[in-house]
Amino acid sequence: MKITNTNQSNALETIVKSVENKPAKGTASHAKTTGGTPDKVELSKKSKEVEKLVQKTKAIPEIRQEKVEKIREAIKSETYNVKGELIAKSLLKSSILDTIL
Repeated sequence: MKITNTNQSNALETIVKSVENKPAKGTASHAKTTGGTPDKVELSKKSKEVEKLVQKTKAIPEIRQEKVEKIREAIKSETYNVKGELIAKSLLKSSILDTIL
């Protein structure tokens, strides 16, 4: 018993023809033949600003050695004073962030 479906062969031919006639990527001729406009990607000014900030942030070293050295010297010379209130705020802030995250 032989079963044939003529619709499938036509569909396959249509697909093959559309692939053969498809213009190369990045050309505007596709837009002219289909009557549409070419795809266009445009980044907003905000996204460009964010990208600049990200690059600046990546450029900053994770450990600022000059600050570390200043604090280290202040500790050695016993002139490093930190207010207890600032320590308490920092501990509370850290604790709250740990519970949220």
